[in-house]
Amino acid sequence: MKSIWAMLCASLLLPNPSFGSEKPIKVALSYEMLNGLTEEAQCLERVESVLDDLQIEDVPWLRIMLNLEHGKSDLTPCVFKTPKREDYIDFIGPIADLHIVMVSPDTKGYELEDIGELRGIFLRGTSLIKEYTTPVMKVSEANGIDNLLKFLKSGRADYSLMPGNFVKNRNTDGLEVKTIKTIPLYIGISKKSPRRFELLHLFKDRFNATH
Repeated sequence: MKSIWAMLCASLLLPNPSFGSEKPIKVALSYEMLNGLTEEAQCLERVESVLDDLQIEDVPWLRIMLNLEHGKSDLTPCVFKTPKREDYIDFIGPIADLHIVMVSPDTKGYELEDIGELRGIFLRGTSLIKEYTTPVMKVSEANGIDNLLKFLKSGRADYSLMPGNFVKNRNTDGLEVKTIKTIPLYIGISKKSPRRFELLHLFKDRFNATH
């Protein structure tokens, strides 16, 4: 099977109506979720250093993934890799590391191995549900980080798993935040984007491309 770079080279030899297109690149992101990332990440800044004309769409995380899967957005500036996402995203990077944390009441002393018997609350659409839980476990989903933290503080949930930057600049009084894993972050390009090969060409010289 041809590699992504073989297809890219072949595409560059053919007339490509997307090159020089005046239509802006559609960038799907959530400012709420970019908040608190390390200076090393500079996710949106990296994209802006390569592309001039951007149409930024500030949408919930689940919508970001759906837009990329169906080609309604061209890229997202910050995403981590999962087997499912590899079906519809080309990954550029890694560009930084991301800490996955467990958040729980600070009086309980819960550990990751305890979650099978606990009530979990996750951000709606996160891939961490599939990675860390099973269908028989007690799991709910919340819209927005603030709502999620309210579940934990009110005792309606026992723990949550999420990227550490989600809670970096938020009020976590009464909660314990501990890192359970560190994973790489990437720029993600939709495989259904009409600008896919153009974007891969533009980014490949700036960042390592892993597709």
